[in-house]
Amino acid sequence: MILIAMGVIAASAAVVLYYQLGLPAGSALMIGIGLMLAMVVLQQPMERRRERAWLEGRLAEIAAVAGDGEAEIEKISARLNRLEQALPGRIREQTGELAAEVEVVGELLRQVTETLAELESTVEDRFEGVDARFGAMERRIRDAGRRDAEETGTPRRRARLDEAGEDRRERTGDGDTVAASLRSGLFVADGDPAFEREVERLIREEQIELHLQPVVTLPQRLVRHYEVLTRLKGASGLIPAAEFIPVAEKSRLIAKLDTYQVIRSFQILKRLTQRNGEVGLFVNLSAESLASSAFFREFQAFLGQNRASADLVQFEFRQEALAEMGPLEVESLRAVADLGFHFSIDNVTDLRGDFRRWSDLGFRFIKVAADRLLGRMPLVTGDIHVEDMAGHLQRQGLTLIVDHVEQEAQVIDLLDYGLAFGQGNLFSSPRQVRPEVLGPAQAATTGTAARPTGGEGSSRRSVSPFPSGVARKQ
Repeated sequence: MILIAMGVIAASAAVVLYYQLGLPAGSALMIGIGLMLAMVVLQQPMERRRERAWLEGRLAEIAAVAGDGEAEIEKISARLNRLEQALPGRIREQTGELAAEVEVVGELLRQVTETLAELESTVEDRFEGVDARFGAMERRIRDAGRRDAEETGTPRRRARLDEAGEDRRERTGDGDTVAASLRSGLFVADGDPAFEREVERLIREEQIELHLQPVVTLPQRLVRHYEVLTRLKGASGLIPAAEFIPVAEKSRLIAKLDTYQVIRSFQILKRLTQRNGEVGLFVNLSAESLASSAFFREFQAFLGQNRASADLVQFEFRQEALAEMGPLEVESLRAVADLGFHFSIDNVTDLRGDFRRWSDLGFRFIKVAADRLLGRMPLVTGDIHVEDMAGHLQRQGLTLIVDHVEQEAQVIDLLDYGLAFGQGNLFSSPRQVRPEVLGPAQAATTGTAARPTGGEGSSRRSVSPFPSGVARKQ
């Protein structure tokens, strides 16, 4: 519109100049065009000034709005800061009493759990001692019955005593059943000298039986390991380890017993690997043997000669024995681990230990009874829930094995615990390694005793043993 108006003004001026003033048409036209150009040149700065003023006004409005927004933001930020500072205090005020009560309850539960674990360990030790005492008493009664039968000529009474003894062994098994516990009391009598002498004689003469119990995968139940269990062949029957181990330690014969067991275990392993190269052994070992320089020197040399089997052998120690180990025993463990062998922890009642330290020393497995994992017997777990314990131990470098599995219901209850291995009479009870398989050295134990430690003696040159009826997949 402005351009049209300027065009009209220029044309009007040219017409006036031509008609009124009598200028030539060409001159009037040129003056009109020049007038239009002058108006255009003058109008452009004016237009720019107007646009600039409009833009400055808009910017001023926007700046005012932004200033108001910043003020609101500052107000909101100040309110949030005040809320953040006041919220913890309010929470503490509202939950302080509850938190204090929860801490008190947690501390009481921790104390109760520790007390129960200590009590359970004490009761178990007393049960084992009383069980050993009852075993010794029964053997003395049976021996007296035999002598009486021989003197009076009453073989029928002797047969009844034998049947009673067999019935007791069938009911008690390895000494872990309820029947064995029921006859135990909360006291431990002094050691029986006759029983101690018998144990010493049996160990010196190597009247020893080895039994194997499989460790199976869960839930497939395929045999992956065997645990070697030791029994003494007494006149009245087999003597379980819980009865004769304390006597062997007291009489300083535990190193000889461990030597026999280790040598025989490697013979068994040799026979097992001929059929399945992935099956390994758990071999129980006493911490006192590690402290014996005479034993450990030959033990270490023997292991050095059998390093090819290191991945298949786990030397097993009780948790209470680990807690009592000193620097000498720990250094012995390191020396064995340097040869490639590994270890296992048995009879675990407290899962709050420094398992990372034991893993660094070469421990790879930890055994916990099924009833303890299921909460039917005391088990100290600390802050880790028992269902998460397998994963927690795995991160520490240890594999959890549930042992003493006696019922199918226990396996069902333990399926959600993430367990990889199980052991117990449900899968297979301990089976004896056949004496005839052990060869001439085993037969010779009825006469003179073999060498108590490793070396190239006859006990290591015997035929490799093989478990009877156990090496099948469960």
